[in-house]
Amino acid sequence: MHLADQLANVIRTHGADTVFGLPGGGPNLEVVGACEAAGLRFVLAHHETAACIMASTYGLLTGRTALAIATRGPGVANAANGLAQATLDRFPLLFVSDCVGATERPRVAHQRFDQLSFTRPITKWSGVAGGDDAAVGVLLDALAIAGSRPAGAVHLDYDPSASSEKPDVRVAVTPTGPADISAARAALTAARFPVVIAGLGVAFDADRIRDALEQLGCPVLTTYQAIGLLPDTHPQFAGLFTSGTIESTLLDQADLVLTVGFDAVEPMPPPWRYTTNVIAVNDCAPVSAFLPTSYELSGGLATMLSELCATPPSTGWSPDAGQAALLTSRALLRGAATSDGFGPLELVDSLIELVAAPEVTVTVDAGAHFLAIMPFWPVAAPHRLLISNGSATMGFALPAAIAAALARPNENVVCLTGDGGLGMCLAELETLARLGLPVTVVVFNDAALTLIEIKQRDGQGGTNAVRYTPVDFAAVARAVGLEAAVVESAEQLGAALRRRKPNGRPLLIDARIDPAAYRNLIRATRG
Repeated sequence: MHLADQLANVIRTHGADTVFGLPGGGPNLEVVGACEAAGLRFVLAHHETAACIMASTYGLLTGRTALAIATRGPGVANAANGLAQATLDRFPLLFVSDCVGATERPRVAHQRFDQLSFTRPITKWSGVAGGDDAAVGVLLDALAIAGSRPAGAVHLDYDPSASSEKPDVRVAVTPTGPADISAARAALTAARFPVVIAGLGVAFDADRIRDALEQLGCPVLTTYQAIGLLPDTHPQFAGLFTSGTIESTLLDQADLVLTVGFDAVEPMPPPWRYTTNVIAVNDCAPVSAFLPTSYELSGGLATMLSELCATPPSTGWSPDAGQAALLTSRALLRGAATSDGFGPLELVDSLIELVAAPEVTVTVDAGAHFLAIMPFWPVAAPHRLLISNGSATMGFALPAAIAAALARPNENVVCLTGDGGLGMCLAELETLARLGLPVTVVVFNDAALTLIEIKQRDGQGGTNAVRYTPVDFAAVARAVGLEAAVVESAEQLGAALRRRKPNGRPLLIDARIDPAAYRNLIRATRG
């Protein structure tokens, strides 16, 4: 069987049902043809990074690693940010590229560079799928590596003229023994004011983890990628942990911190500022020593947590201490983010009223706007709000929204992006229009890299470094076939959403906002 057919059959049987990419001719088109012959859907993107974000998001939401393809040379180079996003955000991705084949390499220099060395630092593994009997095994290994915790990108050079390259053996995490669990349990039982920080790992067994935390009864902070573990109105939900200042009031009261599925790729870089004991429960090896842990427990999160919480502490917290902390932090942010005009928080409040619902998936881009979205958007379950937090890359929200709409057919998706982030993947508006997906794209349009501008000091380039010419994104959207509207108030936003045709077609809202509130909002959030 031809290598392209082997690849397609492995994906059909063990991977996701949709393939994303940008072919470059030759072997790439062989793979596309084989995938379509195998019954897989092919989604054509405009840029390789966007295709990788689509594939990794689709894999995250379906639970089956998806395939992205690209051509050799510039195709692989263009995919770099998408590979890094998947790896740092822990999204599963199999990326297969054409290459200058082993038999041609001595004479062909055109588009040739060492693609494996290029991708190794930004993937979990990079190797070769060749034209030998080992190819199927390599493909299966690649899917397994991409999907295993922590998930990430795997890259394969597609080379029928070469021998396949088997991956290194991966060592599983050794579960913690009873004695260490007992010692950690004793520390937790003795605590009066424990606080939980839940990280991205909890999303994969959320119901059981939620049950164990409810037995514990203490306030729970979540990272951005764990948001939804507890519903917005849950009495224990205390808001977000970002390694900023907004959560410090609660953590200053804690006499023990319990982290569950916490991945140090998520928080901001400021050092850990608390001196209390930390118990860490993880299902994979930590990538850094961000937290000075007193007890480290490894194994299945829900199982380990159930054993740890078998004798819950006699907590000094009130039953609604989490909600009290949440409301206090939100009030502080609202006080800081007041605006005389149509500011980011006014836009977010209006969107929550008009489009938020438990069955809606929201994608959020990097940029100042997420500081107004993340603390307030109600999320009912994990992976109902998607954000690039480990990579924190701009240009994430639109490709991720396309993937979410494909993975969750007939469900509405809301894409919240800044003008800078949308500019990085603007051509994918045509992809959205072509596919006709039920996605509402909302652009927080202030014609600037506002988050960077806030950080900017004298002698760092001035406005030339951070400000764009204003863009009419509504006009761009209409040019590629989308419905679109410009809004400059909550009333105009409501009217635009009510005018939307009831056919599930995509819509772009170009929201012209006053960015003045961002400076105080970032100061209140991060200090």
